[in-house]
Amino acid sequence: MAPHICIIGAGVSGLRCATVLLEQSYNVTIIEARNRIGGRIAQSDQMGPLEVDIGANWVHSTGHNPIIELAKETGTPLHLWKENTLLVDGEGQLIPSSEANRALKQVWEILDLASEHSKSQGDHIHPAASLYSFFESSCESAVQCGDMTERERELVLGMSQMWGAYVGDGVELQSLKFFYLEDYDCFIPTNYQKIIARIATVPLAQGNMQFNTLMTSVEHRTGESCPVCVTTSDGNAQYFDDVVITTPLGWLKQHEESIPQLHPRITSAIDSISFGRLEKVLIEFPTAYWEYGSVDSQTEPDDVVSFVHWLSPVNTSHGNPRHWRLECVSFHAFEAPYRRNILLFYTFGDCSAHITSSIRGLEGPSRNEWLQVFFKPYYSTLPGYAEIHAPTRFLATEWCNDDFAGNGCYSNFQAGMTDAAQDVEAIRHGMPEQHIYFAGEHTAPFDGLGTVAGAYTSGEKVARRIIESNQSASGSINYKTN
Repeated sequence: MAPHICIIGAGVSGLRCATVLLEQSYNVTIIEARNRIGGRIAQSDQMGPLEVDIGANWVHSTGHNPIIELAKETGTPLHLWKENTLLVDGEGQLIPSSEANRALKQVWEILDLASEHSKSQGDHIHPAASLYSFFESSCESAVQCGDMTERERELVLGMSQMWGAYVGDGVELQSLKFFYLEDYDCFIPTNYQKIIARIATVPLAQGNMQFNTLMTSVEHRTGESCPVCVTTSDGNAQYFDDVVITTPLGWLKQHEESIPQLHPRITSAIDSISFGRLEKVLIEFPTAYWEYGSVDSQTEPDDVVSFVHWLSPVNTSHGNPRHWRLECVSFHAFEAPYRRNILLFYTFGDCSAHITSSIRGLEGPSRNEWLQVFFKPYYSTLPGYAEIHAPTRFLATEWCNDDFAGNGCYSNFQAGMTDAAQDVEAIRHGMPEQHIYFAGEHTAPFDGLGTVAGAYTSGEKVARRIIESNQSASGSINYKTN
C-alpha cells in the first residue's frame, strides 16, 4: 500500500509537494482552511474584468526559476520595469527627473554594495547593524569624498525607504548581517491565475482535497500504523504516514501549540525570523494624467513613468499622523493590451497596520472615502492632476487582517538576528524522526525567502525527502517515475 501523506495548506509549496508525491503514486490528502487553492496568491475582479493579483505579483530569482518556466508554458506575460521614476518632496514639489533617477540609481548601487558586504563580511557584522545604517555610512563616505552632495544624500536616504516595499517592514529594521538581493525582478502585468492553475493540475485531479478545513493539531503517536495524527476544527482525527506543514510563518508564530511536540530549536527559529506586513492599494483613474498626456495607447513604454516615490509629505490627512513615505508603480508602463490607468501603492510595517485596522469592516462608499482621504495628498501632487482626474475605483488588501495568512505577508530578517541561516535550516529540517516536515517560502534558501519560487522549490524538496526516506525504509522500492 502506498504511503498516505497529509499536506497542510494548498498554497504553492503544498501544491508542488503534492504533485511530486502523487506522480510517485503516493496517497495524498491536502487540508486547506480556505475555500480555494493558492494561499497568498489570489486575485480580485474589483478593478474590472482583468483580475488583478492581491497577493504575489512579482517574480524574483538569482538563478534558475521554475516560475519563469511556468510563465512561459502558460503564456503568462512578464514585465521588466524601466528605471524611470517620479520623486515628490515633502512639500509636494516634483524633483527634476534627472535628480530623481540619479538618486534611484544611487540607491540600487548602495543596495548592491550592502549585499556584497553581507556576503563577504557577514561573520564580522554586528547583529544590531541595519541596512539603513549602511545607507547612512555609505552616504556619509560619499559626501566626504565629494562623490555625493548634501542634496543627493537627502534624496538617497529618503528613497532608501523603498526597501520596505520589498520585505514588508522598514529599512531601519532590515538586518545588514543577513541581507541579500535577488538578481532578477519582473512583474506579472496580468495575474498568477494560469501559473497557479498549472501547479494545481495534478493535486486537483488526483489528490484528496479538503477545503474549509482548519488544522488544529499535529501529533506524532507511537504504536500506530500511521504515526501522525492530524486533528481539524470539526473534531475529526485523521492518521497519516507523514505530514507536511506549509502554513505561513506568521500562522506558525501564533499557533505553535498546534504542534505539541515541536522541537525547541524549531520553536526558537519560528520566533526569531520576522514576518513582514506588506499591503497594496490599487487606485484607478480616468486617465494617466501623470504622463503629461504625452503617451497614447500605441506608444512603446520606453519613457513612461514606472515608479513614483514620495518623501515624507507635510500636508497629509488626519488619518496619516506619521506622514508616511510611500511608493507606487504605474500600470500605465505596461505594454498594450495590459496598460491601465492604475497606480499600485505599496505600504508596509506600521503604515500597513494603520490602514488595514482603519478600513477593517468598512465597505462601499465609506471604505473608498477613507482611502481617498488618505491617498489624495499623494496622487494629487503628481503632474497634471486636476479634480477631473479623481479616482474611479479603489482596491485595498487586508493581509494584516487575514488570520490564515498569519496576519502579514512573508518572512524577513530583522536587525538583532544572530543565526538566520541556522534558523531557516532548523525549520526546513523539520522533525523527520516524528514524520513531521515543513515547507513554504520561510524554509527556502536565502535567495528564495519571501518568493513564489522559494515556496515552490521548498515543496518539491520536502517531497523528495519523504520519497527517499520511504525508499530507504522499504528496501529501495522504486515508485512510478515519469
